[in-house]
Amino acid sequence: MKIISLKEDIIMVIIISIIGFCFEDIWMLFRYSLIDNRNMYLPFLLGYGLFVVAIYYLVGTPKKLFNRYELNPPFNYVIYMIICFILVSIGEIALGIFVEKTGNFYYWDYSTIPLHFTRYTSVPTSIGFALAITLFMNYVYEPLQNKIKNNSNKISIFVVVLIFIILITDLSISFKNMYQNNGNNTIWTINFKK
Repeated sequence: MKIISLKEDIIMVIIISIIGFCFEDIWMLFRYSLIDNRNMYLPFLLGYGLFVVAIYYLVGTPKKLFNRYELNPPFNYVIYMIICFILVSIGEIALGIFVEKTGNFYYWDYSTIPLHFTRYTSVPTSIGFALAITLFMNYVYEPLQNKIKNNSNKISIFVVVLIFIILITDLSISFKNMYQNNGNNTIWTINFKK
């Protein structure tokens, strides 16, 4: 694995944060026939960007597990998905319990989904996230990373850092509002059932 510059990692976090926002709203559309702001003011979910970049540095890609082991397909995909399944499940439980304990509300609730364990994760959702991450890491991450690396000299570090600070500020304000209101920070919703 090549370590790229902090600026390029931040660009990757920003891009994946937008993808995460879209991913969640697509889930909401299929599950509840609605989309909303996903608790943020801006169309970014910073947790997705940070989580996926962290997975890259911790686990690598399906082609090169832990950035050193090249296993044969399909074994490498199975191992990678299992690792992602575990990390996603732990991450969802940890975030859900943290918000529940600090904000006195349930950030989300998968209790109605079969094979849930705790209200914050379930076998189907963790498999879905693990599959999405595995596919993204196998087909998109490194080509996107190379494109960013090859074009990053044209992007000002000031703009990248400013966008990242705005995303951290948005996350902080949104969580502060959720904490104060003991509930989600829903600003807008489009309901497609009507």
